[in-house]
Amino acid sequence: MSKSLQDTLAELGLELPAPVGPLGSYQTVVASGDQLFVSGLGPFKDGKPVTGRVGDDLSLVDAQQAARLTMLMILACVQQACGLEKIERCLRLTVYVRAKKSFIDHPKVANGASDILLSLFGPDRLPARSAIGVHTLPMGIPVEIDSIFQLKR
Repeated sequence: MSKSLQDTLAELGLELPAPVGPLGSYQTVVASGDQLFVSGLGPFKDGKPVTGRVGDDLSLVDAQQAARLTMLMILACVQQACGLEKIERCLRLTVYVRAKKSFIDHPKVANGASDILLSLFGPDRLPARSAIGVHTLPMGIPVEIDSIFQLKR
């Protein structure tokens, strides 16, 4: 019997946070056919949003940790919506990085999130991904990620 995603997360020493709800007029997670669309989410630690601008008050390592925290929040919201056992894989990530103008390592920040998916699904099932630098994000968070997951059939 194959290991569950929950078991793999536990083996990695990763714990899902309490899922956040919508901060406006939208749904956090929406299912359509065999796909699950997750709204843009950010990093939370101890129930509070992580804030900062990459390259100013946050290092690359800090930003990668923020991306990891964001992926854990995404997985927590997926768990709440339908259960991780129903997930086949992640198909797509769009990673927005709030960084100073001269910062160019957006893909390295995004790896913080992608590396969790690598551990959960393996290298052949990594998602397509974009990493985009932005001037501002809600609540002053350094990373926001929206995602699409494939549900098991």
